[in-house]
Amino acid sequence: MLINVVSGLTGKFLIERARKRLGATRSRLLAEGLSPADVEERTHWDSLTYRAVKQWRVIHVPITLAFAVLALAHIIAIFLFWSWK
Repeated sequence: MLINVVSGLTGKFLIERARKRLGATRSRLLAEGLSPADVEERTHWDSLTYRAVKQWRVIHVPITLAFAVLALAHIIAIFLFWSWK
């Protein structure tokens, strides 16, 4: 569970950083007067990296949901069997 939390925080940081970098690069290139097609060509690898990091969410979110359900089941079981000997 701790690995999942660290993974979530790291992934959130990487997605935000990649999004900002890609946006800044696109804005800078457009301000330099490049055509949109040239901008897309120059930012191709950055956009692939951003998409790859976003795909990480596809795996991370179900794992997080599974841990949340297990944690809730654990808490409910504690209350149900609190006085059980």
